[in-house]
Amino acid sequence: MLDFSHLFGGSKAKSSNSNDVIQSADEKEPIKVARPSQHSREHNVAISDEAKENPILAIRLLKETELSSKKIKAKLVSSPQGLSVFTQKFMEENDPTWEFQDDEEKARTALTYSVQNGDKNGFSAARNSATKALKKMEEPLTDDELQALAARSTQMINDSDPNSIDNLNARRKADEEYKETLAQAAARRNQQFRATGAVLPGDSRLVSGKAANPVNEAAKIKSRLDAGLPIIDMPPR
Repeated sequence: MLDFSHLFGGSKAKSSNSNDVIQSADEKEPIKVARPSQHSREHNVAISDEAKENPILAIRLLKETELSSKKIKAKLVSSPQGLSVFTQKFMEENDPTWEFQDDEEKARTALTYSVQNGDKNGFSAARNSATKALKKMEEPLTDDELQALAARSTQMINDSDPNSIDNLNARRKADEEYKETLAQAAARRNQQFRATGAVLPGDSRLVSGKAANPVNEAAKIKSRLDAGLPIIDMPPR
């Protein structure tokens, strides 16, 4: 079996971590999973579409350069498919035109040879191995990413289910605010009516015969609304 381990280093992403404890399915003792506060360049490259399209070159750039993840991704887009050392040596020994081809032509030639000859040049095997190496560089979600993921999940549930808990609570809140606003407006209206000498149902009278403004009238009206009763026809106090 061909071994392409020489392509990939054991470098691990470095970041400041907080620890989350989870229970292993096979062990009784809990194990700690490092949760980074921010992601490394290795992770940022590994999860990118650019690296998935050109994994061998992505690994090589991470190992051999100090380029930022942004610059690496830009280079992956503008560059031909990277080839493993094994593939390059194989093609050099088996294709007399190899030395005269540019990098883009070499990538096409190596792919064609792989397809037509059962991957004897290791083109696909190296690509698959590079993809697996990138996968190992992926890090756990940060706390911010977990919160964002939870928020997106909640929003998706709310968008698809009118009777989700959040939607029900939102309607209850809207109804509560509506009744509170209505009660306050009704109380102000009643006071203006009484100022004109009107006596409303349920009003008590002063010695002068004028209607007395009830104490906490808005709260009383709100209670009636909560009970499904009309605003007017307030019971005698």
